[in-house]
Amino acid sequence: MARRETVARRYAEAALEIGRADGTLDAWERDLALLGELLGHAELRRLLEHPAIPFARKEKVMQQVAGADASREALALVLLMVRRGRPGAIGRMVEHFGELLRRERGIALAEVRTALPLDDEQRRAVAARLAELTGDRVEMNETVDESLIGGIAVRIGDRLYDASVRSRLERLRARMTAV
Repeated sequence: MARRETVARRYAEAALEIGRADGTLDAWERDLALLGELLGHAELRRLLEHPAIPFARKEKVMQQVAGADASREALALVLLMVRRGRPGAIGRMVEHFGELLRRERGIALAEVRTALPLDDEQRRAVAARLAELTGDRVEMNETVDESLIGGIAVRIGDRLYDASVRSRLERLRARMTAV
């Protein structure tokens, strides 16, 4: 699994470098997202991962499925990964590319968990506070997690900001049992 992660990261870095050099980062972002979405279909993924199916057949199918919607360069990168026996790493490569691109653009991705859905005002307030903490613009993925009881828990990279009622109760319990 670690090898797949390393392979995915290397291909993502290569795509970022090409996009940066050509000034086509937006196109790479769009095309890799499209190709990643296409590879989310189990049938296509099975075809690409099947060792008995010749590469020429896989290439033809990918070209037909992607059509003119994806650039030749992005499709070539995905096909290179297939040719080299790395189709299982394509999804992670697309994710890594997104992470690298956000970092390039000064955007932090925040995984936000709340006990109840946020309204627009709360969402803006949370985004503003997280921008203050990180010094970056913030993109939020929100999840409702009723086990938090109340409050909010946010993960940005390897940092966790936990202001949930559940964590406060757990800390209180730990202090009381330590006495």
